[in-house]
Amino acid sequence: MAYALVVASEKEETEKGFSPFSKIKDMITAFLPARIHVSFREIDENLLLYIITMPLPEMFFLKNRRGRKRTLKKWAAVVKNNNIEHYLLEQPLKEYLNREWTMKPNGYLDESIRRNVHLLFSMEPLKGLEMRNMTITLSGIEKGFINPKLLNVLGNFKMVNVTASYNEMDGIWDEFMAETGVPVCITEDFGVLSRSDVWISYEEKEVDYPFDGIKVALSSKKITGCGLDKRYRIGYSLQRKLLKRIGAAVVQKFNPQILAEFLMFMVINRKEITISEAEELLGVKISIFPDEIQKYAFLT
Repeated sequence: MAYALVVASEKEETEKGFSPFSKIKDMITAFLPARIHVSFREIDENLLLYIITMPLPEMFFLKNRRGRKRTLKKWAAVVKNNNIEHYLLEQPLKEYLNREWTMKPNGYLDESIRRNVHLLFSMEPLKGLEMRNMTITLSGIEKGFINPKLLNVLGNFKMVNVTASYNEMDGIWDEFMAETGVPVCITEDFGVLSRSDVWISYEEKEVDYPFDGIKVALSSKKITGCGLDKRYRIGYSLQRKLLKRIGAAVVQKFNPQILAEFLMFMVINRKEITISEAEELLGVKISIFPDEIQKYAFLT
C-alpha cells in the first residue's frame, strides 16, 4: 500500500509563429499520452510518499480523444504499478481526475484538540488570561479528555463549571477540588454561562447559547468572544522539517489542513502509531491563527 501527492506540471512554453512543421507536430502530439513524472520522498524509515506530476488541465484537454484516453491509461498504470491506494490531488487536476482521498468530518485534529486543550492556553489569545479572576465552563467533556495537564490549567481558574449529569467523572472532580481548592459546579443548566468568562465547548456539534465571554468551540475550531480584537481558528501548522522532507513547492500546492490530515492518515496506517506519535514524526503541531490568515504558518 502506497500514498501519493498528485501535482500539476508547470505550464509549457509554446513556440511562437506558424510553420507547416509545427502544425504537423501538434497534430501528432495530440494523439500521444502526456508526460507523467513519478518521484518519491522519504518520510521515515521504510515509508515513502510518492509525488506524481500530471499535465495541467489545459494541456490535457489540448489532446484529442485518443490522446486523453492514453494519458488516463498511463495514469492508471502508474497508480497500479506503484501500488498506490490513496492519493491527494492538487485542485486544478480535479477537472479530469477523481477518486482522491477525502478527509473525514471528524479528523485527527478534532481528536487531538480534545485531548490537548491545555496546549491552547500556551498560545495567544488565551495565553494572557487572568485566570485567577475567571470562571471557566466545560460543556460536552468526556472522561477520556480529562488528563493531568488539563487539570493543571483548570487549577489556575477561580471556579470551574461542568455542564453534565452526575456520572463517573464525579470522582475526578472531587479529587481535583481536594488538591487545588478550586470549586467545581456540575450542572445540566447552561445558565451557568451567564456567570462564566471562558467556555470550552467539547460537543461535536456546536452549541448555540447566548454567551458574552471567550468561547472555544472545538467542533468549528473557532475562538471568539468579547474582549478579543479578532477571531481565531485552531489548526495544524506545518513545521520546517516537514517542509524540508516534501519540498516547499509541493506543500504550497495543497490546503495545509487537508495535507496534514492526509499525511497523518498515511503515517498512522503504515506505522500503526498514535495520533500524538504521528504528529511528532511528521512535524505537525496544534496552533492558533488569526481567522484572516489563509495559509497556516511554517514553524522553525
